[in-house]
Amino acid sequence: MHSRMPSRDFGLRDSGQGRRGSGYFGGMKPDDESAGSPARAPRSALGEVARFFHGSQDVGSIAITALFILGIIAFLRFAQAFLLPVVLAILFYFLLKPVLVTLCKCHLPRSVAAALVLAILIGAFVTAMLTLQDPAREFLSKAPDSVRRLELQVQEAIRKIEQLTGAQPDQPPAPERSERPAALRFNLAEALLSYTTLLNTATFLTGFLETIVLLFFLLAAGDRFLEALVRALPGQSSKDEAVAIVNDVQHTISKFMFSISVINACVGLLVAALMKLLGMPNPILWGVVAGVLNFMPYFGPLIVFTVLTLAGLLSFAGVGVALLPACAYLALHAIESNFITPAVLGRRLTINPLIIFLALMFWTWLWGIAGALLAVPLLMVFKILCDHTRPLAPVGEFLGQGQ
Repeated sequence: MHSRMPSRDFGLRDSGQGRRGSGYFGGMKPDDESAGSPARAPRSALGEVARFFHGSQDVGSIAITALFILGIIAFLRFAQAFLLPVVLAILFYFLLKPVLVTLCKCHLPRSVAAALVLAILIGAFVTAMLTLQDPAREFLSKAPDSVRRLELQVQEAIRKIEQLTGAQPDQPPAPERSERPAALRFNLAEALLSYTTLLNTATFLTGFLETIVLLFFLLAAGDRFLEALVRALPGQSSKDEAVAIVNDVQHTISKFMFSISVINACVGLLVAALMKLLGMPNPILWGVVAGVLNFMPYFGPLIVFTVLTLAGLLSFAGVGVALLPACAYLALHAIESNFITPAVLGRRLTINPLIIFLALMFWTWLWGIAGALLAVPLLMVFKILCDHTRPLAPVGEFLGQGQ
């Protein structure tokens, strides 16, 4: 969906990036953008990538590189419980840093401003959960009856099709007798479901708490930590390059996260208003689902469209009326993804849609739904690092092709 990304000029050409009050490395100033990223040759990016990998590498070095990449993937999969809160905290740090800088300009201590930002974030999250609790419970309580009604409708449609085609349905096989009583099977299933729910809830709360604590430390002392890392690098050129890379990543991801969050919030509000206008039950629930899943390109809108189609069929009798909510969402998504988001984010820095789809597949396989939500920001960070690293510049150029 969101294949557009903001230009790197957002961060490196900011007139206040060298001041202490801006929060970006105090008085340290990176070199000009042209020094951080190599000049682009007029040759095709695909040819540059081919020459980069063809080069003078022998089979042994290629094998070692492949084993190193496979080791990184295995580590990412194995260390998900540790890395996921860290990545979430860093991305929320990029999102909330402009708010923190604004509070610091109001002469608030940085730690107090960080605590205030976190209090607002937690309060908004708890308020949203409490608001959605009743609509979600109502929807789940009606779901079994609605599913059974939809199943009867589908069976009736299949029976009519078989009558028209003259096909005789096969006799279903007789159900096998179970040695366990029905009550025992029900109790075992209920106990397994309760255990799984409890385990997932404990994992979520642990990860949420870890993310909040890490986010507080990043907001309160993130710049000092980065300054210490930069000072530890050997040579002034390495320090300048590191500052340029971090500034570029911070400004680009911060602008992207803030813009996308505002756009998706507006999408959620419009979807809720449309569902209310069309008479769909629980319109606030559908608005929140649409806004959250809009962070997930391709997969998210497809899930929302499918769920709204099923919900419409369960809520309305006529097929035409039942498909109106999904069609209204589809029209809104088409306007947002093709006009509003490109106009807000800009068209200069782009990523190949195929690369975005492959990244979604990879991170969804690696970290599930959280990985799908983080795929585009992580891909942006990787492209920025490639743009600032001369050997990987052809890879960064290749990632931006295809628009």
